[in-house]
Amino acid sequence: MLLSHATLKASPPSGKATAIRDLLARDPVCLEIVQYLVRNTEAADTARGIAEWWIKRSLASTQDALLKLEEFGVVQAFAVQDSTFVYAYTKNPILRQSIARHQRGLPTLHRARER
Repeated sequence: MLLSHATLKASPPSGKATAIRDLLARDPVCLEIVQYLVRNTEAADTARGIAEWWIKRSLASTQDALLKLEEFGVVQAFAVQDSTFVYAYTKNPILRQSIARHQRGLPTLHRARER
């Protein structure tokens, strides 16, 4: 049985979409994770798997980005074993639609990746 890592929160404030767009504009690791999830909406993995396979980033920067994305409700974390969590794209259809619409308006990210 999977347990949600985040606590239940009240309805998001109206500025949530703007806050998410601002986060994605200033944090390239968050942006890369979201770009991957928009293309692979059913994907789920641990922080290490996301770092190594999805975005080729350091584990520390990936964990930091996942915590930010979880705080905004973009990803959900599920405990699968002791302190191991699997991260997946939100199931909220309105949030998914808003993020996908925003991503269609962005150019593809091209840059040298950190190791």
